[in-house]
Amino acid sequence: MKKLGIILGCLLVVFMMAMGRSEQSRKPDKKLLLIAHRGGVVDKERSENSLKALKEAIRRGYTHVEVDARCTKDGHAVCFHDKNLLREAGIDRNIPDMTLAEVKDVILTRSSEKIPTFDEYCARCAGRIDLMVDIKGVEDLHLERFTRQIDSAMTKYGLVENSLFIMNKFPVYNQEKVADWFFGRAKISWRVPAFKAEILHDYRPDPSRYNFIFNSPVELSKAEIDGFHRLGLPVIASVNLDHYKKGDPLQQGLDDVKKMLDYGVDGLQIDSCFDPVVFERMRK
Repeated sequence: MKKLGIILGCLLVVFMMAMGRSEQSRKPDKKLLLIAHRGGVVDKERSENSLKALKEAIRRGYTHVEVDARCTKDGHAVCFHDKNLLREAGIDRNIPDMTLAEVKDVILTRSSEKIPTFDEYCARCAGRIDLMVDIKGVEDLHLERFTRQIDSAMTKYGLVENSLFIMNKFPVYNQEKVADWFFGRAKISWRVPAFKAEILHDYRPDPSRYNFIFNSPVELSKAEIDGFHRLGLPVIASVNLDHYKKGDPLQQGLDDVKKMLDYGVDGLQIDSCFDPVVFERMRK
């Protein structure tokens, strides 16, 4: 009996150790979402939302790329941030006033590439990087066609499940309607000035299934981030040079990157000038 007791005791220890390993295996390591702002690694040789900028973001190991989707005059989805072509292509014309054929003739100044369609862009992302989609507005006339193109491309290349959709701080025409098309399939950002649990609960039951928090560091204190986390809501901080209008934008951005990482955010949307700091912290 004593021998049997010893054997049973050993089996119990083995069982408990196995259970411990099993429990541990069910707790995945938290992976920081790192999102390349304006279509990838943008610099003197790579234009915003260009395929070259996307390729470099993939090479560096970003998890997501923020892509800006605009609608042409004839209802096609293309990847471009500004409404006007002047800054990126030296042409004083607006994309909503141009057909797809006209847009495809444009050459981007820095990267010497053509503007990609949304489908072309998604094809390069497939199996390599996920999307954060920023819809830059679409007229009612083209809303359904444009939205179906976005959906078709993302579905075809397996990009819906891990995708994020941005709701801008200031309303963008029909942006919300496009995002709502993906309700329950992708996560949609919810911009709030502060953590208010009662508002979140009134807004939608179990918001963590549908939403993530997306704000700049000035709007995200440690207490607010912790509050969102208690509801299971991921928090992504946007740290871009454009946020800093006075002083040294690079240093201010670097300080905010470090602060957000210390506060425990789930992701960062950044300009590539900040990525050395982020990658260094991720390696530790």
